[in-house]
Amino acid sequence: MKQFKKKKPHFEFLHKKWTARRNGVVEGVLDKHLRHVALGGLGGLVLFGTPGLNHHQPIQITNAGNQTNIEMAMSKNALLAAELVDKMPTDTRKLTEAEDTKIIQLIAKDLGIKVKSEIDNKRLNRTFGLIGGEQHLYRYPGDAVFEHAKDASDWAMYGGAGIAPGLGAWGYFASSKGAFTPEVEQRERYYIAVQTFLSPGFSERVAEYRDFYKYRKMLVVNPKTGQAVVADIADAGPSEYTGKHLGGSPEVMQELGLATGPRKGAVLYYFLDDSSKDIPLGPVHINEELAQKI
Repeated sequence: MKQFKKKKPHFEFLHKKWTARRNGVVEGVLDKHLRHVALGGLGGLVLFGTPGLNHHQPIQITNAGNQTNIEMAMSKNALLAAELVDKMPTDTRKLTEAEDTKIIQLIAKDLGIKVKSEIDNKRLNRTFGLIGGEQHLYRYPGDAVFEHAKDASDWAMYGGAGIAPGLGAWGYFASSKGAFTPEVEQRERYYIAVQTFLSPGFSERVAEYRDFYKYRKMLVVNPKTGQAVVADIADAGPSEYTGKHLGGSPEVMQELGLATGPRKGAVLYYFLDDSSKDIPLGPVHINEELAQKI
């Protein structure tokens, strides 16, 4: 990767402060996503599953020259990771208001996405916690785990997670297979479970909080790598005794770089300030075009 030029003092500062780790983050994240795209292209030759639904592909490579563009987009996520290094606590504790404010400012600056720790006087019990991998959820009556895969690579990557025996917090995502739409498909694909029941004031106003949290969009960030995904709240949990603070769908865990090994890790999660509701669910790979839309 080219050295940062002095005419960009912000990048020059980053270069001096964190060159070694930055290179590792960018190379690691880029390698993961390039392999993901390559698998997607191969799997596309063997399509199966529900027809008419477009498989979400955050990056598509049409020629070798596009690798440079992908690396530039990834560097935004790596930049965020670099700047979070000395902002994150060493343990997975609740963040202070001052810490939240600083992190929210960094997310807006580096990713161009506005987030909040509180909306309409409602907030979760924390904004930094341990996420664990969850199973797929039933989307409509008669749904099956194999129906969630769009192609061979999709099944190979996510099919092994299985499907939860019960429904999500809001029941089925659609009343029937006929009512199942691409928008609904994305809701389940990029869902998270959060501890809504631990929100201040929840027990006094259950119905109000239920309506507020239903499919509420959040930005989830892996602070170690800068990998980020826009997800929606579709389930409640985990229980306090698990030691975890939220759960992510197989696809969410993949996009956060936490799908292998113990399938858990510390993440930041904030409400999306998306009053126009035009920020799509899925991985956040920032480039200039996306930043302008956001």
